[in-house]
Amino acid sequence: AVVSTQSTGVLVSRGYIEKTTQDPDPTYEPPAKKKKMGNLWRVNSNAFYTCLRDKHLIDFMRNRFDEGAGDVVSVILALNNQLEGDMAQMSSAATYDQILHGLKSKKPELVPFAKSYLDVLINSDMGIVKMIEEYGGGSFVVHYGKFYEEYTKHHIRSIVKERFGPKCHRVFSIVLAQKMIEQKQVAELALLPYKDAKELLYTLYTENFLEIQELHRTPDFSPLRTFYLFNVPLGKLRQKLLNTCYKAVFNLMELRKQKLNENNRLVEKSLRADAAVLQATQKGIPADQLEDLLTNSEKQQLAGCMRVVKILDLGEISVVDTVLALTHFGTMAIT
Repeated sequence: AVVSTQSTGVLVSRGYIEKTTQDPDPTYEPPAKKKKMGNLWRVNSNAFYTCLRDKHLIDFMRNRFDEGAGDVVSVILALNNQLEGDMAQMSSAATYDQILHGLKSKKPELVPFAKSYLDVLINSDMGIVKMIEEYGGGSFVVHYGKFYEEYTKHHIRSIVKERFGPKCHRVFSIVLAQKMIEQKQVAELALLPYKDAKELLYTLYTENFLEIQELHRTPDFSPLRTFYLFNVPLGKLRQKLLNTCYKAVFNLMELRKQKLNENNRLVEKSLRADAAVLQATQKGIPADQLEDLLTNSEKQQLAGCMRVVKILDLGEISVVDTVLALTHFGTMAIT
């Protein structure tokens, strides 16, 4: 495991230091007679988050465009020489010739379409891929800040769709794209009756997914001469959803713990049975000659418990994925 991940920088050597769980003091010199340990290793969290971010970025581009666009972005990221890791706002510049060379070794069938893909990516409203120089076919960078913003919006829109339905999702996406917009304009763009659009907007407003900005045309602050503009408070909404995600993860962990405690006896019997089978296999005894420690009813009960635990595990992974997106893969502090 150390060899396979060392090239990406996820695991780094700590050098010859004393065996300890704490970071060594650089000014501390161990006694000469004290035996030194071998190389100790720790997880390079910065490199881990960088690899995780790049994987999600490539998948995001494939979903928004197609496989070819994701492969082109993958080549640009592979040429990235930035050493500051996940905190960098942009990747290193990759020239057009370098991208062609990378595609020839990975996806040679995309070489004739490289220029077209790059044109589509740099002209996209998302602005994730940018051209910084035009000389020699151009130099291209990946703007991580734009990716974080779009990826966060993508997850928030998904939450709105799951919680409020497709119509609310459509209304929310329009407000998010327009920054500031009136209720009447939302109804027109969403192709919804005015009454329905009003109801959906105020549903999102009462749940704190939207805010209202008042613009008064006259100094008397008359409601009849005031514009009411809806907008998405991304900062507040992000914090609200993060708190919800943390509560969801805690609840899932508690449910899993409760389910395992309820079936603790069966779980321990299953572990003893597995250990007995392993020990018998090592001694050359066929497993079918061993006495079964679990009855059929106990096996069914244990299988049902494990199915529920697996569902809870998958739910926790899904929520953690949303937390990663909202925290920009560990680069944004929780405030």
